Amino acid sequence: MEQWNDAAFARRWAERNPEESPARRQALDLLLAIVADYLAAVDVPRRVLDVGCGHGVIAARVLREVADTTLVGVDGSPPMLELATEQLAPFAGRFTLTQADFEHMTPADIPGGPFGVAFAVQSIHNATDEGKKRALASVRAVMAPSGVFLLLDRIRLAAPALFPVYRSVWDVAGAGFNDQRNEGRTLDEHERSVAARGDKPGSLEQNILWLREAGFADIAAVHVVGVRALIAAVAR
Repeated sequence: MEQWNDAAFARRWAERNPEESPARRQALDLLLAIVADYLAAVDVPRRVLDVGCGHGVIAARVLREVADTTLVGVDGSPPMLELATEQLAPFAGRFTLTQADFEHMTPADIPGGPFGVAFAVQSIHNATDEGKKRALASVRAVMAPSGVFLLLDRIRLAAPALFPVYRSVWDVAGAGFNDQRNEGRTLDEHERSVAARGDKPGSLEQNILWLREAGFADIAAVHVVGVRALIAAVAR
């Protein structure tokens, strides 16, 4: 079980998951390209919200690579926020970090809006379904009109009969997209590994429904590889 509030666990996890990890690079390069291109194409504030910012490596890339942006990072783990403060020190004056638990998040927990772009990377799946819905609704409330929210996260394998298909996807395409080669050789093994981490992913369809219920529009899964999806949703 992942222990995000344990300082030693958080630092070990951060050391094992640097931004430059090959298993993460493809997904993060795609995310950063979308952030930069959207801000260039759409008249929205250049304020960015990182939901579940963790140790701050993605926030650092945004501030380094996307000019004239400011960023608010939200996370429920005090140890992770301490690591993020270290990571983002070179960008003093351009970022704010705040603690908020997804299970009880409200718009008041998210300062600095309205935001032109928001994203959640591998974070929402740690919450219960009610927590996910509460977090998504809170994010929607602080978005600027025409702002885009990018949900890049684990999704639940919702069709057990298709497990052999998923396994083929992991073997052929999964290595470059969060290293899905280690998702299990049997359905039982896969489900045990997800449960052992304490993950509670929703299916692709559930995530799209939750975004719609939160008030987002023009929702689409723009990139799906196995049990990882990038979903984009616009605030109207």
